[in-house]
Amino acid sequence: MSVRTPDVAAPQTAPTPAPSAWARRPVLGVVAGAVALIGVLLWAYAVGGAGPAEASGRSTARLAAVATLASRVTAVGTVGALLAAAVLLPATGGRLSLAARRASAAAGAWAAGWAVATGIGAYLSTSVLVGVAPTSLPWTSLQVFLLDTGAGRSALVVVVLTALLAATAGRCTTSAAARVLLAGGLLALVVPVVLSGHSTSADDHLVAVTTLAVHVTAATLWIGGLLALLVHGRAEPARAAARFSGLALICFLATAVTGVLAAGILLGGTGEVLAALGTGYGWLLLAKTAGLVVLGLLGWQHRRRTLPELRAGRPGSFRRFAAVELLVMLATVAVAVALAASPPPAAGAAGPGSSASPAAAVGPSADPMAGHDHGELSVGVLVDEERFHVAAPVAAGSRVSVFNGTDQQVTITAEDGSFDVVVPGGSLLTFQAPADPGEYGFTSRHSPEFTDVLLVK
Repeated sequence: MSVRTPDVAAPQTAPTPAPSAWARRPVLGVVAGAVALIGVLLWAYAVGGAGPAEASGRSTARLAAVATLASRVTAVGTVGALLAAAVLLPATGGRLSLAARRASAAAGAWAAGWAVATGIGAYLSTSVLVGVAPTSLPWTSLQVFLLDTGAGRSALVVVVLTALLAATAGRCTTSAAARVLLAGGLLALVVPVVLSGHSTSADDHLVAVTTLAVHVTAATLWIGGLLALLVHGRAEPARAAARFSGLALICFLATAVTGVLAAGILLGGTGEVLAALGTGYGWLLLAKTAGLVVLGLLGWQHRRRTLPELRAGRPGSFRRFAAVELLVMLATVAVAVALAASPPPAAGAAGPGSSASPAAAVGPSADPMAGHDHGELSVGVLVDEERFHVAAPVAAGSRVSVFNGTDQQVTITAEDGSFDVVVPGGSLLTFQAPADPGEYGFTSRHSPEFTDVLLVK
């Protein structure tokens, strides 16, 4: 008689979700958020009338705007991660904790992205400025842009500073070093404000630049701090949030006050701000203001509801609420990028549904091509097929940029002989303005019909 051994079933284990499915969730969230931000940017870009009027340059201008948005977001990430390492996360005996060191290393990665985005943005901006495709951009034009224009010099400085941050942040181990890196990040943040942008042409230059620098710094610390809190503050969320809460309130107030002051300074007063609300520029101001109001209400709810829950050991609602707040913040950043690239309306230009550019709105004597204005970018003298176009007065002894948008070589020849510059077709270059203030008439040797006046102050 044989004995049958019963079959022993192999041990069964419950199926587990594929790790890749879970890993894809945050990636898909980031991708969806990036697409949404680009959509907000392009909408705001169209509303504000930013970019060149020529259809051939619009695609490149939009790409440049996306690169600018990328540089702003990576700047937020860099400053926020350094703020977490230097201030929000605990340190023992001046040595960074493990979480703080990870935040500093993340700041290095963010800074590398900041440098790349800034470099790409500078290249595309030069292409937009001179009106040629990026693949056809001459090296000489890029060199002039980087060395002789405010926007170009600021981009060059930012790339150098952020590259240094990227190279050193991963090796940071002390609180003192983290604070130095944070100061470097803030310096890279305000360089474009000082060297370029609408504020540099305001009547009260120092007040305008200072106001905008405080505005940009406060907003970046606020948004970056919240991002860093969500990403790096999980070890001790209640303690990190308590440290950030007071700073966030100060940054919110500073952002709101300086935003109002900057708009008034740039547009010329309260009356001009109200008159501009009917323009595309004004609609973007309203959108940015609405975003700030919403963020203020969300911050109030944080203090009232989610922070107490966080202190009680229930971080879920705080994180969900903060994630929504962060999305609103980044959407407001996208609107701000478009606002900075949009030409401010001139006095009297506003009206219901108006989207006229400032040059076209001030009257029949205005030169609609003066300055070849693209928001933060402009050239001093533009040459087209018919004539010269002088943007604005220049400072004595300063560098004057010239772009020849034709295929014909021209000259910028002063009647008194103080300057004589050959400008090949399709080129961007600069020359030095006379050292003495005055009005300097000039012409071109290629045609007596090309005449204009350079006002030196």
